[in-house]
Amino acid sequence: MNNLAFAILDGNLVQDPELKELSNDRKVVNFSVAANHEFRTKDDNKEFVSYFNVEAWDKQAENIAKYLRKGSRVTVEGSLRQDRWQDDKGNTRSKIKVLARNVRFDWIKKEESNQENTRAA
Repeated sequence: MNNLAFAILDGNLVQDPELKELSNDRKVVNFSVAANHEFRTKDDNKEFVSYFNVEAWDKQAENIAKYLRKGSRVTVEGSLRQDRWQDDKGNTRSKIKVLARNVRFDWIKKEESNQENTRAA
């Protein structure tokens, strides 16, 4: 039975994506997305930022590395994965990442929209 561990992120890249070519001819890209959150307190609104690690593979990885840069706005849909390993001292370490199924380049839509508005004028 599959359990649900799914994420949708909307935010900006923290740094340029890092593309790696593996020995089995596969490609993987890793990047981080900063997502702003706002919550209301008794007196005012507070804002904070969460950072999420994202991993994408093969053709999607190539496109991300080619078109996205630090600050690019994206929407990421994917499953949550936990990596576990032993550090140098024998301690079990872990981190959660988003394994991307779909990455939407939000700046492309804005640019196309601006071009359409210019043509209509």
